[in-house]
Amino acid sequence: MSKNQKALERYRQLIKSISEDNTVNPFETQAEQIARIDRAKADYGFFIDTYFKRYASSPSASFHIQTAKKIKANKHIKLLLAWGRGLAKSTHLNILLPLWLWINDDLKVMLLVGQSQEKAHILLSDLQAEFEANQLLAHDFGNQQSIGSWEEGRFITKNDCAFFAIGMGQSPRGLRHRQYRPDYIVADDLDTKEVCRNPKRLREYADWICEDLLGTLDERGSRFIQVNNIFAPQTILTHIRDHKKGFQFIQQNATDQQLNPTWPEKYSKKFYQNQLDAMGPLSFQAEYNNAPYIEGNIFKPEAIHWCAIPRLDHFEGIIGYWDVAYSDAKTADFNAIKVWGLKEGKFYLIKAMVQQCKMETAIAWMFDYMATQPQSVHINWYFESQFWNDALKMVYQEVASKYDYLISLIQAQRPKGNKFDRILAMLPFYQQGRIYYNQAERANGDMQVGIAQLLAIEPGYKSHDDSPDADAAALDLLNRYQRSAAFKPRTGQYKSFSTRRI
Repeated sequence: MSKNQKALERYRQLIKSISEDNTVNPFETQAEQIARIDRAKADYGFFIDTYFKRYASSPSASFHIQTAKKIKANKHIKLLLAWGRGLAKSTHLNILLPLWLWINDDLKVMLLVGQSQEKAHILLSDLQAEFEANQLLAHDFGNQQSIGSWEEGRFITKNDCAFFAIGMGQSPRGLRHRQYRPDYIVADDLDTKEVCRNPKRLREYADWICEDLLGTLDERGSRFIQVNNIFAPQTILTHIRDHKKGFQFIQQNATDQQLNPTWPEKYSKKFYQNQLDAMGPLSFQAEYNNAPYIEGNIFKPEAIHWCAIPRLDHFEGIIGYWDVAYSDAKTADFNAIKVWGLKEGKFYLIKAMVQQCKMETAIAWMFDYMATQPQSVHINWYFESQFWNDALKMVYQEVASKYDYLISLIQAQRPKGNKFDRILAMLPFYQQGRIYYNQAERANGDMQVGIAQLLAIEPGYKSHDDSPDADAAALDLLNRYQRSAAFKPRTGQYKSFSTRRI
């Protein structure tokens, strides 16, 4: 069977499925019908549950509803959506949301852009099938037997609304229906691994979107949505986000840092745990949580050993090292806090906090973590002394005032020199098999962000390095403690694991 035959057979099955899905109640009153129509126009969730039962096997997530409202409220929105894998990107942005705009008489010409012309036409077929076979939609809003076909990349409904589809890079110039140009453009899953590996092609496609594609929008309405998951360090979507103006960027991950689903109506934590186990943490985070990693040529995934760590009160020493950052901006450094323990010559990564956040969030994290530990567990919290200024003092005092106990922050003097060299000093510990990561934290998002930063380290790297820098500092302190502990001091000689406290 050829590709065209397969596509036609798919369309026939789709028509059959839709026609069987929504039947009309012949006994309802006109008042009931009007009430349903009025509510559907105002309530996106109700609209989906009522007219699209095939898609409503699970209730829509709150972010689906919020996104639809945001787009409907702004006729000139330019939106970049980074939605994780499996969050119904195509279903909502290509089918359900355009139809919701359409029943509100807020859509004249839609342009759907796919990776290729063939994929764009198939995506358009899902939309035409609803007009052709959705009985309840036709009953409430009129039979929309259309002119044209998705196979040709265009069709026009009976009430004169036009729908077009093109592949990425094709010219959209002159595209219009009557006096109307596109007032809703959706670019769906344009990023491919091949394009993302080629910076030149990536820039060319980003320019095509911002110049050719946006140039075809109607001045009376110019909604543009690009949706993709960020599975690679550089994508068309992130290039536009970082280098172009006038766009809103919204990131929606599939899970939180503890692997709890952000669409709990559809997915369970167990499902994501199974996916993580099957895919591996780095691939999982890239596909589902928009956290791609750059693999360097120094630290490798196979050098990371996971294990059940010893009891915390059995460690010879535990250090929490904080690499300080001031801002929570998307381009800012990360606040990285890495908790490491030493036992019998081995180093254990116990816990990690790696976030683009404000200082108060990082300090509160240390307080909250200590609250979970018994009194028998002692952690020395360090940070680089150059960050001890009035701003940090004020934030520390403000956060500490909310707790009925204190933690002591210790100023550490970092050796001057190249940061790359400091991080590279950890490599022998990995090569000697002396580094172990806490198996219980394997699914933790902060832990995985830290690993991704570590694996990206190589000569001339341009990626974030806050987490591996914190690792290097903590391991250096623990290693120095280990060496000093091996020396047997004379009676009465003072020995201290901590130095200057705040």
